[in-house]
Amino acid sequence: MVHALRLSCVAAAVLAGCCAAARADEPAGKDIAADGTVSVIVEPSTSEGPARRLPAETSPVATPALQLLAETVEPLEARAAESLYARPLPLLEALERSGDRSRRLWITQAYWKVWAGFALVRHRTAAVDRLELVAPGAADHDRAALDAAAAVARAELADARTDLIAAQQELVDLVRLPIGEPLPWPVDRPLVAPYQTHFDTIFATRAATGRVRAINRMLPGRHEAVEARAAAVAATDETFDRAEADHAKGLQPVEAVVAAQAALAAQQREFVQAVKAYNCDIAEYVMSAVDLSVPDDRFAAMLIGTPIAWRQQGAAPPSAVIAAGATVEGAVPAQAAPPGLAPPVVPPVPVPPPGLVPPPGRVIP
Repeated sequence: MVHALRLSCVAAAVLAGCCAAARADEPAGKDIAADGTVSVIVEPSTSEGPARRLPAETSPVATPALQLLAETVEPLEARAAESLYARPLPLLEALERSGDRSRRLWITQAYWKVWAGFALVRHRTAAVDRLELVAPGAADHDRAALDAAAAVARAELADARTDLIAAQQELVDLVRLPIGEPLPWPVDRPLVAPYQTHFDTIFATRAATGRVRAINRMLPGRHEAVEARAAAVAATDETFDRAEADHAKGLQPVEAVVAAQAALAAQQREFVQAVKAYNCDIAEYVMSAVDLSVPDDRFAAMLIGTPIAWRQQGAAPPSAVIAAGATVEGAVPAQAAPPGLAPPVVPPVPVPPPGLVPPPGRVIP
């Protein structure tokens, strides 16, 4: 028992290297944590000098995935979409409010499913707006072709909204949010940077399951797919702009514009799915590498490096307050938080009956 706990602490210390602040004289990706391990998150290097840990939108090295992620997480500007963002939910709050650390994997994967739902709703909304701005050409069938493409885009937007609602309800049930609250909006960004598992160190003296070994080998490919899909989105977006410009000059038929939009929508969907799969695999790996004694804030930091805080520093976690039958009031996050993030109130959470605790290795599709 003591030996197992010691191994789990070592694993947590190794993975928690991603929380360490970057040293000014060393390039990102070589940050040494207090325990002497290398940071889990590897920032891309730059030829102009050492990279610093900066927010993605201000980073001196912006990969295609980081650029696209920054665009994807921006809220929609339409007034009709304001209700989508009425209830911001940081990842750490989702983990702490559940009061059940055995649900961490389920909650984290559900969180990224909701993020994916929001990303697709944003992409599909942009597609509808973009097609409505395409002017029909001189050909008689141009208007009919554009109307058909716009109808497809509206149907895909409706499907995306439906899928988002289903994912949000799944997250609500896992986190045990109050019924009267608006559906949650995930404000933490998923990881799109390379991830170091430190597999040989963590599992040097204990056995790893086949699934954990597979994830360790798969994560580099997952990350490569994320970057490649982001590059594909950028390329198809440029293709659409060129096709639309040529169509306006009478150099391309409207079918070229419609085909370019369909290709863009497909690559956007693949990018979102690639990011979700990457982060869900990371969550499953971390869940297998450490045990339930690791606090929620450290667990979240092992996933994305710097999760958004949601309660006052030094305040007792909801699980401790729940035991006393009280509630906790949160605070505005110390980091750059979305506007309007109201201090949440944590209601008492009942202990789940036996048999309802999800197995730690289950993966949400």
